[in-house]
Amino acid sequence: MTLAVALVFGSSALVAADGMISIELNKAEDTEQGCNSLFLFDNQSGHQLNRFQVDLVLFDDKGVHARRLLLDMAPLYDDKKVVASFLMNDLACNQIGSMLVNALPNCANSTGAELDCLGMLDVSSKSSIPLEK
Repeated sequence: MTLAVALVFGSSALVAADGMISIELNKAEDTEQGCNSLFLFDNQSGHQLNRFQVDLVLFDDKGVHARRLLLDMAPLYDDKKVVASFLMNDLACNQIGSMLVNALPNCANSTGAELDCLGMLDVSSKSSIPLEK
């Protein structure tokens, strides 16, 4: 019985890492199509991330859920910054009160080992829209 439990639970163990992964909301600007957000990802985790997804939740200016996005940013190379732009169709920037990194549902290194990326995550914003975790 103990062996079966170890096999079931052992496969989901996260590999601890001492580095840092930073996500910065660098800019948010309105376009004709909606709010275009520019993010800066900085991988200082010590690992190349072959899987890296961000569960991002947007709240309006009253704190009410407005939209949810799943951003797939892989691969993220170690010691490398990446800029990515995401368009929120039909949503003006002034309608977004805040953004929340709700989870990092997929985060694995180049060998396929799942990492504790949420534990390494640091978020910030240079925009008027706060980015939180």
